[in-house]
Amino acid sequence: MSRIAKDKYPELFADDRQIDRRTCKRIVPMKVLVLGLCRTGTASICEALRQLGYETYHMTSLFENALDADMWRDAVEAKYFGNGKPFERKEWDQLLGHCSAVTDFPCAAFAPELIAAYPDAKVILTLRNVDSWYTSTINSIIKGMNHPGMKVLAQIDYIFLRRWYGMVSRMMDGFFEGSFEKNGKRIFQEHYEKVREIVPKDNLLEYTAGQGWEPLCEFLGVEAPSTPYPRVNETASFDERIQLILKKSLWQTVRPVLSGAFFVGAAFIAYRLIGV
Repeated sequence: MSRIAKDKYPELFADDRQIDRRTCKRIVPMKVLVLGLCRTGTASICEALRQLGYETYHMTSLFENALDADMWRDAVEAKYFGNGKPFERKEWDQLLGHCSAVTDFPCAAFAPELIAAYPDAKVILTLRNVDSWYTSTINSIIKGMNHPGMKVLAQIDYIFLRRWYGMVSRMMDGFFEGSFEKNGKRIFQEHYEKVREIVPKDNLLEYTAGQGWEPLCEFLGVEAPSTPYPRVNETASFDERIQLILKKSLWQTVRPVLSGAFFVGAAFIAYRLIGV
């Protein structure tokens, strides 16, 4: 893995913290719920919130603590498939208690629950044209989840990818009612309408990344930085992350059982077969 990649996506190369969140509790107040769906500028606003001093949860946070995927899987199973007890404030505090802000999936898949658990938190909806969003999601997330290498490694990487892929697959299946292609646009619109219905207007900001710092900071009551608002090319960064995830998964899966020239040869063959 190149030094450039490690500097660009440090969360993918961080040591797994191995924290069982069910043993945790809230240590900072929850202040901001960004509940727009993925591919609506969530990576950019995540970076913006971090620059403003908010410890922010994002899908990429799971790469730093693989066990999070197990607890998210429990939440998904309970809400969307009736398996287990739905999460309440106690469970959300355990899972997200180290964070003062959330954005992106899987958090956005639990918008009503998080709004109910944290009624004092400010709510932000990141916006995007539904047709543009649909196309972007097909070309990134759906494409990535269907990558042959992803499916192969999800069966053998017990450390991370099996957990993450299993949780995300079930979440997408539940949230989009069994088919993103058939239901994606309708669910997108219903999601935004639902958030608008349950959040008071004075506690809701509808935001696009092109608006920059001013409306975001005014809404949050903080001073705007002098630096430019972060711009994350989500499609390009997603594609790069998928490739890095697959390479890292392959490496950590086969390295413990292979060595020397045999490892090099086997890894080369696997790279060719998996397409990473």
